[in-house]
Amino acid sequence: MKLERLELWNFGKFYNRSIELSDGINLFSAENEAGKSTIYGFIKSMLFNVERGRGRGAAKDAFHQYEPWSNPTQYSGMLRFESGGRHFQLERDFARKGKKARLFCLDDGEELSEENGDLQAILMDLDAAGFENTTAIGQLKARPGEELQAALRNYAANYYTSGAGNVDLEAALQALQKRKKEVETLIREEAQKRLAKREEAERAAQYAARELDRIQKESADGEEEIRRGNRLLDTYEQTRNEQEQKRVPVKGAAVWIVLLILLAVLLPSPIRYLAVVIWAAAGVLAGLWVMRPEPKAEQSEEEQAVRRRIEKLKWNREKLRSERRDRQIEYDNLQEIIAEACTVSEEEKRLEQKKEALELAKNRMQEVSGDVRKETGSRLAQRAAEILGEITEGRYTKFFIEEELEISIFDGVRKIPLHMLSRGTIEQIYFAVRMAASEILYEEELPVILDDTFAYYDDKRMEAALRWLAGQKKQVLLFTCQNREKEALDHMHLTYRDGWD
Repeated sequence: MKLERLELWNFGKFYNRSIELSDGINLFSAENEAGKSTIYGFIKSMLFNVERGRGRGAAKDAFHQYEPWSNPTQYSGMLRFESGGRHFQLERDFARKGKKARLFCLDDGEELSEENGDLQAILMDLDAAGFENTTAIGQLKARPGEELQAALRNYAANYYTSGAGNVDLEAALQALQKRKKEVETLIREEAQKRLAKREEAERAAQYAARELDRIQKESADGEEEIRRGNRLLDTYEQTRNEQEQKRVPVKGAAVWIVLLILLAVLLPSPIRYLAVVIWAAAGVLAGLWVMRPEPKAEQSEEEQAVRRRIEKLKWNREKLRSERRDRQIEYDNLQEIIAEACTVSEEEKRLEQKKEALELAKNRMQEVSGDVRKETGSRLAQRAAEILGEITEGRYTKFFIEEELEISIFDGVRKIPLHMLSRGTIEQIYFAVRMAASEILYEEELPVILDDTFAYYDDKRMEAALRWLAGQKKQVLLFTCQNREKEALDHMHLTYRDGWD
């Protein structure tokens, strides 16, 4: 990829400023406040859009940093570049809402869409983080950040599994972790639903148990009251029987018999027989009259009330028996629900299996990426060591890059941690790592953009770095506020273009 033309239509301090770029080194040498960093920001904003913050930090974001000094509504620019042998023009209107970019191929006029990923495909999935961690080195930002670690992990895992570096391992791991958390949330929700179901069933079972106790007590009280009522009815019946027995005239019958005997003995014969017959007939008739059946004595209101109460109690007894059966069935069913709610459900088991599968996939991915990352790290260390050896004239030729981009070098005698080296050497190491990472991560060579990168380099180190860049035939945009770079290029008779012309 090569940058060919910049047109800052209205960007920062620039208005209708055109800048032609060539292969090799493009030197932008000027004092501070000349706009060097603005051009650097323009290239980044054109390729990856301008950054806009939110809240309190919005006033200091890139959007406001490069907002035009005059007429901010015309906040826009154009970039021409070559990639894969094709030439493209990218136009952006940073102030406009809605569609902000227009991209088309200068060779055949084909209109392309940034929204559909065409620009990202042309840039070989280079993003702003990758840009600023490899080929673009801003002021005092030579040390690569965490994004480079992630990019190298992605590249390592994808290169050895698919032969390409276009799958985002970090995003895949994050997606697995996110999905795992979602499954864990579902497991908790299922457990909470099961617990809530159990608690609800326990409350209902407690109520059913209380109802059974009430029914039992009410039934027992009713049976006792029925027994008392029956005993009272027996008393009423016995009283009536005694009253009927008192109706038999035992004394009268005895008197009648005595008189009958006296008549038979004392009266003379003719009269005696007639008198006896008459007295006997009168006695029989009197007995029949006395012993005649009488209508049954009516029950008292009290007895009737007792009988009504007993009938009501018997009806209530049947009702309570039916209610007890229903409550017992309900209680037994609730006990089954409680027992079931105490056991992990099939859905929870399924989700647990899914969680274990996600964890296994995550661990396996990390294991595989860790293995291949070591090999990628070796490749990165080897290439960085080659670059470092060239720019240090063979002083340091062996590199060690461990986890989290922990770097150390070998000087032929001992392994030296990075923090024990001079700042100038550290800057050279970071430069070598960036250049090596750029070659490994991206298939197409990218332009190198250096914004006062050599501030900590002495003249010798700076000349070595410039000589290496020129020897690689790389397109270089070199921004500096000093004349050292220009003098060094002239001294080494290296060709360059004055970027301001």
